[in-house]
Amino acid sequence: MRRDQYHIASVYTRFLQEGNMDKNTLALAIALLSGSVLVGCNGSSNNNPVTDTPPTADDDGNDGNNSDSGILVFAASDSGGSVVQPRGVTALAAAPSEFLYKTDGTPDGTIKIVDDNGNGFEVGRFGSGYMAELDGTFYFAGKDSNGDVELWATDGTGAGTERVADIYPNGNGQPHNMVPAAGKLFMNAVVDGFGRELVVYDPVSGNKQVLSSNINGSPTSNTSPTSLTSVDDGLFFFDRAAGDIYFTDGTLAGTAKIATNNDTTNDPNSSLAKYPELIEDGDWLGYNGKLLFTGRFNVLDAETRLYELDRNGVIKEISFDDGGNTVRLDITQNVVASNGKVYFVADSTAGLHIFEYDGSTVTNLTTREGSRPYQQNLTGTSLGVFMPVERRDSGVDPYLFYVGNTGGSTGIGGALRGPTGRANSFSLAFNLVDVDGTVFFTATAEGSGGADFGIELWKTDGNNPGTQLVKDINDQTAGADSVPSPLIPIAYQVPPTVTGSLEGKYFFFANDGSQGFEPWVSDGTEQGTILLKDINPGAASSLFD
Repeated sequence: MRRDQYHIASVYTRFLQEGNMDKNTLALAIALLSGSVLVGCNGSSNNNPVTDTPPTADDDGNDGNNSDSGILVFAASDSGGSVVQPRGVTALAAAPSEFLYKTDGTPDGTIKIVDDNGNGFEVGRFGSGYMAELDGTFYFAGKDSNGDVELWATDGTGAGTERVADIYPNGNGQPHNMVPAAGKLFMNAVVDGFGRELVVYDPVSGNKQVLSSNINGSPTSNTSPTSLTSVDDGLFFFDRAAGDIYFTDGTLAGTAKIATNNDTTNDPNSSLAKYPELIEDGDWLGYNGKLLFTGRFNVLDAETRLYELDRNGVIKEISFDDGGNTVRLDITQNVVASNGKVYFVADSTAGLHIFEYDGSTVTNLTTREGSRPYQQNLTGTSLGVFMPVERRDSGVDPYLFYVGNTGGSTGIGGALRGPTGRANSFSLAFNLVDVDGTVFFTATAEGSGGADFGIELWKTDGNNPGTQLVKDINDQTAGADSVPSPLIPIAYQVPPTVTGSLEGKYFFFANDGSQGFEPWVSDGTEQGTILLKDINPGAASSLFD
């Protein structure tokens, strides 16, 4: 979710008051405007096909919620309310100050981190991914008394919170897109008067290094690295303006351009003579030490292809063997990982289907489906892959289409609507987040007898009986909404790791109708879904996008 978009609560309230949309259409608008459609198991905007923060984790089962230090650190405002204006209407100027908070998953353990004088530590936002966790230490874009935003770190205590790197000594570093990889922390930051570059921070030595200033032979360039995508031994990143893909192992010597738009491959091991004419950075995924990305092979080819690239620039196109015939696939939706395999929606000669890639073979999973799913986003989880399907135009209730990882089309689990069909059903599922095998999601909930619970918190275990409303958080009036949204993607491009007391808990923010959008936690039960803290007292909100 990005700061330059509408706050989901204000969008919902405005449209509802003006009566311009029905609730189902509005729920989809909220998901789209908040940039939070299908935030999946990695907790980032990794399922939005057009984003500067694509998939970054090389693992497949990270639930994207908690840390191994037993706490979760986040940013919140204790005054000033939430941002409600759209971009261009003083939204940034009106933004309240945010400070560092931590939680151990309990109300008593949700507190503001302060120094010896009781002063909080202000967080500075410049794009997404302004917080990161590496080996139990939390890093964040911290603002000092002069207003300079540089790289800070905290162990969750005031004494253990300090600036660790002055990235731009003569100005404001404004780090964001923070991605841990190969034991180091990479980020997009301002390093001089020429613009943004890729910076790496080594927590062992405490040293920072600018990696991209001279990479293209121009020390006055502005690389402005995007699509930071980690693999086991380093990081892929993108210079969108130049159309260049780079790989780095975290050293100057190990940082090099490996591909660029329309260049010849110059490698006999590549299956293509040249790189795509238009490399796209919406779908980037680290997989088996390589980079999966999308692009168009030439300007006359309007179809988007899926490519695999290694750190040496060897490239191949991911194609489909349909009975001995090689079929090029038009990728129509995001690329996600689940349990060691990759999934995507593509159009072949047989039409729109879900495909599975295991590193060598592409399999069409939905060939035998009598009714093919509509074009929708996918979410990869430890349970398998989920796709919300809206089918009201054909008289079919909305549902979650589910594909398990059991191999081929036998893994198709069919439609998830809830335990009793229409009663206790849902519509327009979004914000899917995997927490240790339970997938939480947000949806309009309808209970037995047609009772309207509004936009509330649901969960699924991949079966209809296990697809249930968790809690009607905003029960002030019939049909009132709490609009639960995952807490992690607000700040973290790569989610913190998980062990310890926070394991199995889903952290989110929601509005119970009286205390604004505040942090909540759920263990999947109604009793275990509780408000952590009313940080901004009263009806005002402490969390915003």
